[in-house]
Amino acid sequence: MKRLTHKELQDFSLEILTDIADFCEKEGLKYSLAYGTLLGAIRHKGFIPWDDDIDIIMPREDYNRFRETYKNRKFIFVDSNNTPDCFIAFGRVCDTERTITRSYIPWHGKSIKTGVWIDVFPVDHVPDDHDEFEKYYGGLFLLQRYNTRLRKIHAGKIERFSLLRQLWANALKSLNPRYAKQRPESIAGYINEIISLGNSNKTFNHLSQVADAENAKEYFDADDFSEYTDVEFEGRKFKAPARYDKILSMMYGDYMTLPPKKKRTPKQRYIKFLWK
Repeated sequence: MKRLTHKELQDFSLEILTDIADFCEKEGLKYSLAYGTLLGAIRHKGFIPWDDDIDIIMPREDYNRFRETYKNRKFIFVDSNNTPDCFIAFGRVCDTERTITRSYIPWHGKSIKTGVWIDVFPVDHVPDDHDEFEKYYGGLFLLQRYNTRLRKIHAGKIERFSLLRQLWANALKSLNPRYAKQRPESIAGYINEIISLGNSNKTFNHLSQVADAENAKEYFDADDFSEYTDVEFEGRKFKAPARYDKILSMMYGDYMTLPPKKKRTPKQRYIKFLWK
C-alpha cells in the first residue's frame, strides 16, 4: 500500500472539513476552525505549509447534536459515545473507504477500521475561579496521560508492531499488572463523566477544550465564542470565532511571526496514512 503524500493528506483532510462545514451550515450547528488550522487560515489563508492535519471545535451542545445527526454520509463520526472501544474522549470524522492508518498510539480497537480523519473537539464550561480551573484541568490531564500510556501498552493487541515495542509493553505489564487489566476506553469514559459534571453548572462563564487535556490548555471567556465570522482556508470560507485575534494571541503570542525552521514539522509523525 502506498503512503499518502503530504499534499494528498492535506487535500483529503480538506475534503472531510468541507463535508462537515456543509453539514453544519445546513443543520444550523456552530463549529470553528481551531489551533493550527485557525492559525493557518489567518496567517496563510490555508494550511500551515508544514502542517498536515485539521482541527475544529464545537460548543458541547452542538457537538452532541452533531454526533447524533452526522450519519449516512461518505465519512463517519467516531467517539466513545458511539463506539465502545474508542480510546479518546473527543471525536473524529473519518474516512473508511479509501484510506487506512498505521499508528504507534492507536485510538480505537478492532470494531472499526479508519483512515484519514480530522479532530472534532467539544468546548466545555469550566470553573470561573482560575485556581479551581487549574485543579480541574490537572485531574483531567493526569487521566489523559494515563490513558495515552494505556493506549501504547495495549497497542500490541490491536496492530503488529516491532518486537522491541512489544517487549517494552510486556515488560510494563509485568512490572505493574494493573496495566494489563485496565482498558483505555474506560479512562475515556471517566474523562467524559467528569466533563459532564462540569457542564452541568450553567453559571460558569469560561470555556476550555478539556477532552484532550494532555495536548491543549486554554481558558477563554464564554463571550469569545458567542459570535462567528468567515475566514478563508484553501480558497473556501469556513467559520472562526469573531475574536480570533484574542484567541490566537493567547495561544501563540505573536502568531503572525513564523516559528524557527527546526519547529516547522508535522504533528502526526507517529501515524502513517495509506491508500487502500
